[in-house]
Amino acid sequence: MEMTGESTVRILHPSGKESTAFMDNAWLTYSRDMESRREMLERYIRTVTKIDDSSDPLSRGSVVAIVKDSTYMSMFNQEHNVASEHLCGDLWIVYAEDLPDRTSSLLKDRLQDAGIEDDELRNLAKENLRRILPPTQRHGDGPWYMMTAGGDYTASLLLFDGLWEALADSVEGSVVAVAPSRDVLLYTGSQSKEGIAAIRQRAAEILATGNYLISETLITRAGGRWEVFKAN
Repeated sequence: MEMTGESTVRILHPSGKESTAFMDNAWLTYSRDMESRREMLERYIRTVTKIDDSSDPLSRGSVVAIVKDSTYMSMFNQEHNVASEHLCGDLWIVYAEDLPDRTSSLLKDRLQDAGIEDDELRNLAKENLRRILPPTQRHGDGPWYMMTAGGDYTASLLLFDGLWEALADSVEGSVVAVAPSRDVLLYTGSQSKEGIAAIRQRAAEILATGNYLISETLITRAGGRWEVFKAN
């Protein structure tokens, strides 16, 4: 194991395969929960030492899409060739393998070896998410709301266009959303000053105290796509 950045660890496995572990979320959990530190470290070490993503064939049914930010993307060296695409602003779609004990980012070469083409990747990942996600729940009475769908892939709800078309009538103006962490998604309407202020504040609170953080960037629907929200 070798530290290659402030919170990045390069791991060379006995098989000769190489992987990268990112310690940011582990550090956040470790620093905020003194009573569970030993349990957290043991769980994390078990997970990291089992990582050898290229040793087993990739199942098409395990490919999912997760939402990350530019900081996360900057952790990868160019040679990693992580399967990803830009969503908008500082948000990225990263393709990953859903495993029983973790989610592991996928390299393009591994997708190609599995016969998964670029033009089918997003739809395949969304189909798999539909199958594994628990029912989506909306919390709040307006003018802003919180969406949840389990603990791992709530932010990935941003990728389901039909969902946001259905929710458009529940807000004033166009939908404005923010994904401060992987398990929380907030939204309101572009014409609601109260709603905009509320989701900004709530996102900031989550980013200051939560785990598995993503971004405080507000985004809005325009022409069936997401773009960075610019308040008037």
